[in-house]
Amino acid sequence: MNTLKQSKGGFWCSFTNILLLLPVLGGIIAAQDDVSEDVYELDPFTISEAAQDGYVASNSLAGTRSNTDIKDIPLNIQVFTNDLTEDFLITSQVDLERYNASLVNGGADVHSNNTIQQSFNQFFFRGFQQNWGLRDGVRQYDPIDTQGLSRVEIVKGPAAALYGLAYPGGLMNSISKTADLYRNFTNLNVTIDNNGENRSTIDTNISHEGDHGRMGIRFNAAYTESKDYRRNSEGLGQFYQVNLAWEPVKSTKFEFLYEYGYREKPVGLGTFFTPEVDANGVGLNNGSAVPIQETHPDIPYDWNWSTKNMRTLKVDLIKGKITHTFNPDFTLTAYWQHSNRWQVDSDGLNASGMGGSAASWDLGFSSQGGNATGWLNPNTPDESIAMHWHHRDWNNKVWAYGFTGVYNLEFESFQNLFTFGYNAWSEDFISIKHTVPGGSPSIIHFPVRANIDIETPIGPPPDMFVDVAGNHQTQDNSNEYLFASWQMTALDGRLKTNVAVNKADFKLVQWNTGASLVPDSITEDSEVSPLFGIVYELTDEVSLFAIRSSSLFPTSLRNDFQIQLPPLVGKSTEFGVKLDLMDGRISGTLSYYTITQEGGGVRDPNAENRNKTIWDTLTPAERALQFPGLTREQLTDQTGQLGDVVDGAETESKGWEADLVFQATKDWQIIFSYAHNQIEIVKHPNDALVGTIPFSGPIEDQFSLLSRYSFSDGSFEGLAAGLGYHHAGESFQGTFNGINRYSPSTDYVEVFLSYPFEIGSYDAHLRLNVKNLTEQSNAIGWKATGSSQVA
Repeated sequence: MNTLKQSKGGFWCSFTNILLLLPVLGGIIAAQDDVSEDVYELDPFTISEAAQDGYVASNSLAGTRSNTDIKDIPLNIQVFTNDLTEDFLITSQVDLERYNASLVNGGADVHSNNTIQQSFNQFFFRGFQQNWGLRDGVRQYDPIDTQGLSRVEIVKGPAAALYGLAYPGGLMNSISKTADLYRNFTNLNVTIDNNGENRSTIDTNISHEGDHGRMGIRFNAAYTESKDYRRNSEGLGQFYQVNLAWEPVKSTKFEFLYEYGYREKPVGLGTFFTPEVDANGVGLNNGSAVPIQETHPDIPYDWNWSTKNMRTLKVDLIKGKITHTFNPDFTLTAYWQHSNRWQVDSDGLNASGMGGSAASWDLGFSSQGGNATGWLNPNTPDESIAMHWHHRDWNNKVWAYGFTGVYNLEFESFQNLFTFGYNAWSEDFISIKHTVPGGSPSIIHFPVRANIDIETPIGPPPDMFVDVAGNHQTQDNSNEYLFASWQMTALDGRLKTNVAVNKADFKLVQWNTGASLVPDSITEDSEVSPLFGIVYELTDEVSLFAIRSSSLFPTSLRNDFQIQLPPLVGKSTEFGVKLDLMDGRISGTLSYYTITQEGGGVRDPNAENRNKTIWDTLTPAERALQFPGLTREQLTDQTGQLGDVVDGAETESKGWEADLVFQATKDWQIIFSYAHNQIEIVKHPNDALVGTIPFSGPIEDQFSLLSRYSFSDGSFEGLAAGLGYHHAGESFQGTFNGINRYSPSTDYVEVFLSYPFEIGSYDAHLRLNVKNLTEQSNAIGWKATGSSQVA
């Protein structure tokens, strides 16, 4: 099989558009800065935004739960700074995933920066699927507007010893901005692009010292009217964040954060597909999926049947925090937070196959009969695009609280830093579906051609109902953990060790439908996760490191006998080199890792299930009555599938990575990331699956490059230019008739120019950003090659 590329449209700026739009492209940043001369000593849970040098950050919070030099942490860590996100107009932490090679965002839309949700099960970290990250060390869903973030830290490898439940590939920790107690500043930013999208932001901070100590208030906001080259693509984004800080005395600080975010993007910006057919119009069973534009050349790829039915995301977050320093060696922080996330994946006319919402997978299913929607009777005189009204939403209410302490204990020959704490997290999750019965008269048919009027009714039809019995899911998810870590420095600072342990308890209560009066399943477990790491300085420029760590993630799977299957447990061994060459001009990490994950459940069609057990107790006559016409081997479990779900599979991910920062000159910075990853099943009840890739999406080879050059003197003094480049190899998409299928490799390039000037007493910048300079397109569909040897 091979892939069909979407080759029409799909870019932010062509060279012609750039020349036409130079007068209006770019942004203006106004800044006024009043920096106090007082020395501000940060607590061990804070990293100053001013402590970074452009794209380079030397410290991390996520790697140890306290402020630690990255070169002293036995992990591969990359930090994305606020300067980087501003230069490249990156509006959510999801879009940063392009620039670390160990990450794969398989659902990324290269044509838009308005991300509603990271595509489910399409984000990969070192080959493993991952569906959520951390916000200030606490589990939170994406996306987060970067206007409210000071940095994003990528910690590679299992980290359950520090964060309880964690994925085996690693974690992404988004760190919020905080109020500054010692500076006054205002930053304004206005951006316009050639498709008509515009974004405005503000970041302002006021500090004051009075009789009751120091106080600070910081306000961040962003407003975006999103739009890309596709028809009907207009969306919206709003973000507000308020940070307060009060330091009544030097040893105590109170902090408060309130945040509101809203995004909307039209459903149905995708296309429809049909299988290839023979000369008689009969579909070929070859796994093909041909886009509608290929059989209807008059329909351009920028056309869609979107009815302005919006996919929306609204998030409220509130957080309180107190930090107290008991003495120079002991500091404690405690926090409480609550977030309410409401995502509406569709609310209006939809068609199965439109893409971009829940309509892609549950539109045609209901407890009152299915509906035929989508591209009906394709490539015939009776073809149409059929839609009906559909609503699907998800609501997550999350509470979290906990504390973290840091204690420093020094002896004459070595130093000890102890970090310890407790965290509790709980989530109420509910998903509700509204749809119409099978055969509903409210189905609307549209012609299969471009540039038609999409006339939609006002409000839902009278036969729309809440599908409580069909697809109404509820969960109560909670976990808590205790953790402790010990960092030791010895041998005149050449030896650093990190030992950590975490005990996590988790519970998952599930109701499969709204008709369930009692929970359909309750999952409880408790696990201990250790970590052992070491860094040894061979020279002032080269250090060796090694680490053994684990991950932990619960599963709700039970077998046919209602026996709970074990949680997913990952174990990793990693070693490598940390570099700090040429007086720090070249720094970074080279490492090799092996991660294995076992637990959970896989289906074994030959496994014993309840029906097989019953079979063994019956006489031949009784078997003929209870299981007419069936053999023992044909008996299914309660879900109607052969055999049962069993424990016994193991997946292995291994590879090597390079993350380097090169300060070529005082004005030129380069960040390079490369990853080679291989993931496969190494143990399975079905021997035929050993050696195969466990899911679609992983990419074996990736690399990315970020570069910025600033002119510090001469005629172009103040001018800055930057380049972002990402290459992804072929992406595995599955196997058909024994042949592996891959999406093609991709290349993405973006550039920016920034120039400073003055507006009155304000400093300002003019910025030009060009996204998707290579006009990278999405790879969509499959078409037969006519060869059994070519995928």
